Amino acid sequence: MKRGKRRIYGVVFLFFFLLVLSCSEPPENLPDDDVFADVDTLELLFEIGEEVGDSTNTFWSISSADIDDQGRIFVLDDVDASVRVFNLNGAYIQNLTRMGSGPGELQRPKCLTVAPDGRIIISDITKGGFVVFSDSLELVDEVTLWGDNSPYSFLAVTNSKYLVCRYKEEPISNGYILKHTANIYNNNFTELFANVYTDSIYDSNDMSEECLAAGLVFAWFKRIKCSCDSYGNVFIAPLDTLEYRVYGWDSLGTQFLSIQMDISPVEKEPDEIRAEEVYMEYCDRRAGGWPPLEMIPYTHRFLTAELGIGPDRNLWVRRGSRTDLFFDIFDLDGNLLRHEMYPLDSWSWKTVLTPYGILAWELDPLDGYQKLYLLK
Repeated sequence: MKRGKRRIYGVVFLFFFLLVLSCSEPPENLPDDDVFADVDTLELLFEIGEEVGDSTNTFWSISSADIDDQGRIFVLDDVDASVRVFNLNGAYIQNLTRMGSGPGELQRPKCLTVAPDGRIIISDITKGGFVVFSDSLELVDEVTLWGDNSPYSFLAVTNSKYLVCRYKEEPISNGYILKHTANIYNNNFTELFANVYTDSIYDSNDMSEECLAAGLVFAWFKRIKCSCDSYGNVFIAPLDTLEYRVYGWDSLGTQFLSIQMDISPVEKEPDEIRAEEVYMEYCDRRAGGWPPLEMIPYTHRFLTAELGIGPDRNLWVRRGSRTDLFFDIFDLDGNLLRHEMYPLDSWSWKTVLTPYGILAWELDPLDGYQKLYLLK
């Protein structure tokens, strides 16, 4: 399959509610027998978000968020290219960025992370790298690293070591290997430290619509979920419809954790599949001028979703198979301790797990506008 004209770029505004059937009801949460420990209920500390009102509390499309050790919440909105700062009571503090091409300004931001030393690092595809602010919220650097195919996810593992997840196409004699990789880099991404995980499929030189569509589905939906802790450990949850797996590597790049659970596969609701079809049609148009492809999403939900270190300093893994917010809590030896849940149904949840609380929002909110929730 020739790739020159249809290179799959890692840029898209994850703004589902402009693309999907927002008027449809969310599916009922399916009966779940896959509960193996006590279930505790999370507390909603606050929510931010208005349909019409103060621009500081009206979101266009939340794509990333994080909390620093000063208790400040940073929310990246990829439509207006803003990073808004709130405190842990939900009060607005300031905007960190705005749309533009000048120093510290953003045009096509993708993701945000807070480094251990408090730096706020934001990737921007137009600038080909990162915009970096200090913990005093002053612009300190702009780093140019790539011309295309920027990472779709990255984390500051330490102040000089970064976990980068990206998609790539590797040519071989009779086709291509399509890969999602999770790599650790030293020294501002100039030195590869370790490849911790790769998910790949073989892709032939076949130019048929079926082959092209399968490659796009893999590229857009099988993206690696990752996290790290304050000790330099890295955690990966592969997206899979049949297997529940979580892995961990220490600061030396040695695997020390492997978790598997027997979780029942769950079929998607028809509205979920249709929403993903519309989303992929949009991705296909942005990928470079090919005729529309009939892309078939995965028919089952991924068993895992996001993961991270939670408020109790244990490893939290969100179930992708459920429509409520449901988390499996493990210690770093891989022992299941309990489950945590919040009873609000949606099949488009995004979450960020932090020691200060769980940030959550919907890509496709039923009422048509996004809210940011802080749970603990």
